[in-house]
Amino acid sequence: MGDVQGREFTRDRAGWIIVILNLVMAANSTFYFIAKLGAGLTGWLAMNSCAPSIFIFSVGYLLRHRLVMAVGAGLMFRYGTLGLFVFGWQGMNLIPQAGHILMTMGVLYFILRMLRQRSLAEIIVAGAVALVLMYADWQASWFASHPGVLDRLMDGTLDARTLR
Repeated sequence: MGDVQGREFTRDRAGWIIVILNLVMAANSTFYFIAKLGAGLTGWLAMNSCAPSIFIFSVGYLLRHRLVMAVGAGLMFRYGTLGLFVFGWQGMNLIPQAGHILMTMGVLYFILRMLRQRSLAEIIVAGAVALVLMYADWQASWFASHPGVLDRLMDGTLDARTLR
């Protein structure tokens, strides 16, 4: 079993493509939530946890640091892969769903690379991060203090008026 001491990670063409596409989606969603909707930092984190997850994964990739990538992959699984089953598949929700597919590609890429390198410890770290976040209630608290936002986010009808 591999260690989680941050052994270097060799970047490749597939990884670059996945990271770049994910960063484009993260930048787009960050612009949408912060600039267009005026959600602020906490609103952005609550409604768009995908973007910080992508940023962490991408930093790990850019720095060639397996442990940082593992944390990002766990977050991307929690918010991206599981998001495929939470968000609808019509209207404006097709945009975040495209992002969730790209995040899932990043998670699969990470798992396959770690398996090939016999680095199971990093996969365990990613799984532990995803599991811990399944039970974190910080988002639920934010949405509870902003009635109606979650429903509008999930059905693809969220707009700036909803946040005011």
